[in-house]
Amino acid sequence: MTRFDEIELESVPLVDALPAAEEHISLASPARSAPRFRRLLALLTDLSLFVALALALSPLLPAAQKWTTVASLAGFVIVLSYYYFVGTWLLWGKTVGGAIFDVKVVPADASAMALRNASLRWAGVCLSLATGGIGFALAALPSRRSLPDRLSSTDCITAF
Repeated sequence: MTRFDEIELESVPLVDALPAAEEHISLASPARSAPRFRRLLALLTDLSLFVALALALSPLLPAAQKWTTVASLAGFVIVLSYYYFVGTWLLWGKTVGGAIFDVKVVPADASAMALRNASLRWAGVCLSLATGGIGFALAALPSRRSLPDRLSSTDCITAF
C-alpha cells in the first residue's frame, strides 16, 4: 500500500504541445475559440469567489460602518483580485473558473503571457465590469474578442 506522501509527481512541460491532428489549427482560430457562454460562466465563477470573500470579511468591519471602512474592504478585494487573475493567467493561462469550464487565455501571437498583457487584461475586465458589461458585449461581434482581449492582445480558447 502506497502512502500519499510517497507518490512521485510527474514533471509537466512548460509549453503545451499541440496534438498532431490539430497542428494546422492556429491558437486563435474560430475552431479553438472558447464559446461565449462558457466564458461567461467562467467569469461568474471567478467573481463569485470575490463576492464570497467580501461577505466573509464583512463581519470584521466595525459596527458603525463609515465609508472609509467599506472602501478599504473594497480596495483589499480589488488588489487581491489583481493578484489572483494576473497570477493564474501567468502561471496556468486560466483561472479556477477557466479550469472548470475549459477556457484558457493565450496571447494572440502564441508566445508566453507577459506581465504587461495580463495586467492590461485585468484592467479590461475591471473596466468592463464598471461599465455594466459593455466591454464583454464586444465578444458578440464576429471576431469574438471582448475589451480585455483587445487591450491585452489575447484570445480565449478551449483548453485541450
